[in-house]
Amino acid sequence: MRRTNLLVFASIMTFLPLVASAQPSGNSRCDQLAAFYDRYAGSADIGRAPPGRFEREKGYQDCRTGKVDSGIRSLEEAIKKAGYRVPAA
Repeated sequence: MRRTNLLVFASIMTFLPLVASAQPSGNSRCDQLAAFYDRYAGSADIGRAPPGRFEREKGYQDCRTGKVDSGIRSLEEAIKKAGYRVPAA
């Protein structure tokens, strides 16, 4: 039993870094979405903020303060409000 537990633990510890590296980090996703918004929806007429600007700022701030899930949702909402489809990760 003890040997089996040790084998399972060793297997998990071996493959865990591979799984984690395959997924983009939350902050890189935040940076990707913010850059997409800035590039395609960030410009506006003088005196008017583009659609979704508040959500973009809130989302990016959330990402920087550690609330990555909330930040990503806000950034995706900003992109949708601006009339664009959210890019794939």
